[in-house]
Amino acid sequence: MDQKTKSDSLTMPVAAEPIDWQSYYQMMKPTISMLVVVTVVPALFMAQKGLPNFAVAMASLIGTFLASGSAAVFNHLVDSDIDQHMKRTRSRPIPSGKVSTAKAAIFGTVCGIASFAILWVWATPLAAWLSLAANFFYVVVYTMYLKRRTVQNIVLGGAAGCVGPLIGWAAVTGDLAWPAWALFMIIFLWTPPHFWSLAIKYKDDYARAKIPMLPTIKGLEVTRRQIFFYTVTLVPTVLSLWAFGAAGWVYGILSLILTLYFVWLAFVLLRTKENQRAMPLFYYSCFYLFGVFGALTIDQLMAVL
Repeated sequence: MDQKTKSDSLTMPVAAEPIDWQSYYQMMKPTISMLVVVTVVPALFMAQKGLPNFAVAMASLIGTFLASGSAAVFNHLVDSDIDQHMKRTRSRPIPSGKVSTAKAAIFGTVCGIASFAILWVWATPLAAWLSLAANFFYVVVYTMYLKRRTVQNIVLGGAAGCVGPLIGWAAVTGDLAWPAWALFMIIFLWTPPHFWSLAIKYKDDYARAKIPMLPTIKGLEVTRRQIFFYTVTLVPTVLSLWAFGAAGWVYGILSLILTLYFVWLAFVLLRTKENQRAMPLFYYSCFYLFGVFGALTIDQLMAVL
């Protein structure tokens, strides 16, 4: 190689490595984040008692998605040490080496700041602070502390995932009223059977990772009883919105049917003691929350139109 060739090779710019946006998007747990966004929608209509302002609605939805995504990214970051020990999570972007911890931290921070700014400017300060408080609770209180120390981790930590309706209500009114808290409680009571049904299948994974999930510490029978208990408590909570006039008959009928089937699946799991029935319960629980909040949205739209 002559001197000129050597010189050219030294000065030639190195092409930047392309950003793996799919991995960053995966860290935001888009399915869960979209589920949180769905819970915002009926709260907007109920708080407005009609069609919400378009800018406020879009800010609420985008801001909530970014807030949830930010919390999910930090969850990936904090849990990267245990993810590598679980079959279900070892291929995630950080433990698999697709995204560095530094880049994940920057991405999560940017999403969080963007969420707070959008909600503050186009919605209300209360909505912005609620999103920030939920992020802090999910990342610091749940992921860094509760998850690794108590079998009630998902019960207590699940509160962070319930703030969607509170954000939606606060975005419209600047305060909070009882229907928003009723929606909060629906998600709060839904979370344990949703997550514990998945934890039954991955019981050994959690044991390997030394995470004190209920099936691992208290056993499967206790877990099945707890799942059934929480699904039963959903019945009066879901119907309270209809009983006290916050929602109409469309929501009342549809939500009752959806909830009773949820209870039935939990009862079958409890009665048969067949743990393979846990995953159908888990899959239905995902549909259930979409169904209940979708029914409430339809109910509110019918009242407006």
